[in-house]
Amino acid sequence: MALKTFRARTVAAIAAATLAGGGAAIAQQQSQAPAAPQQAQPQAQIEPVTEAEIDQFVAANNEVSTIAQSANAELQAAEDKAAAQKVQAEAQKEMMAAIQDEGLTPQRFTEIVQLARADEELANKLRSKMEGQG
Repeated sequence: MALKTFRARTVAAIAAATLAGGGAAIAQQQSQAPAAPQQAQPQAQIEPVTEAEIDQFVAANNEVSTIAQSANAELQAAEDKAAAQKVQAEAQKEMMAAIQDEGLTPQRFTEIVQLARADEELANKLRSKMEGQG
């Protein structure tokens, strides 16, 4: 029963890393760092998003979403808590690498997600670009 609860929480944590509707994923760096001040006031210190960053974000997000889906499937098959933790750690590592491969830092990726939550226009731009790729 404890393993089922752990799996459910881990799947929920990875699922929570994706924004509803647009499928934008959040970098897992948030869970590794103490509460960052910019999370309380997302627009206070975050630079505006450039068109190039929008393209980088969309490409990185596609990879992160694929990794999250694969990890969710692996978590369902994990036989114990240690195996599930290993899957989650590996998925986080792959997500960070995917983000960096597209030219963004995990921190900037997260900032873009935060801005999109607060800025409807940016959220619509991201969603439009994501839908255009699919």
